[in-house]
Amino acid sequence: MAEIILYRSVASRSFTALWMLEELGVPYQMEERDLRRGETREPAYLRLNPFGKVPTLRIGEEIVFEYPAICMLLADRYGYGSLAPRIDDPRRGRYLQWCVFTTAVLEPARALKEVEIATPPGAWGAGWGTWDQVVGVLVGALEGRDYLLGDTFTGADVVLGSTIAVSLFTKTLPAEPALTAYHDRITARAACQKAMKINWPPELFPAS
Repeated sequence: MAEIILYRSVASRSFTALWMLEELGVPYQMEERDLRRGETREPAYLRLNPFGKVPTLRIGEEIVFEYPAICMLLADRYGYGSLAPRIDDPRRGRYLQWCVFTTAVLEPARALKEVEIATPPGAWGAGWGTWDQVVGVLVGALEGRDYLLGDTFTGADVVLGSTIAVSLFTKTLPAEPALTAYHDRITARAACQKAMKINWPPELFPAS
């Protein structure tokens, strides 16, 4: 197995990639970059990730950024058929859908929910719905289900579930019963608990 290196920062979106690595149980190394000191803006790091953000993943000579892509790559390579449904699995499409939904729909809709976006000529506009629609879609996907694909935990629950968990904690997502119950299920997992301790170390973020 090629060496896996995760470039990360404390209290960042690195949490999602950490959680995926812990679910897979594969050996990996961490390279920490201090955001406050601008260590992700140094030329050597910008050659890995030109946006100067975390996380970034290196597997051997392969370098990937954007946390949904990192997680989907890891799940396919080390959890194919379990955390990542196989290509011929009828659930594969929904798995990819929910992974992409995280940064293509949920994050921008959350960030811009108070912003009025002008619709340009031709009536095409933002590629996501209203905030109420986005929340409704999430609630509808999880009502009566343990996980996004039903009764099976997959990498989609890491990718989208991590963003749901953080959004509920910061109160940027309404505490709908279906969402809070889902949050409680997924964050109770041992891999999630370990990733949280790494990303938000208790000595820096003591429990209130």
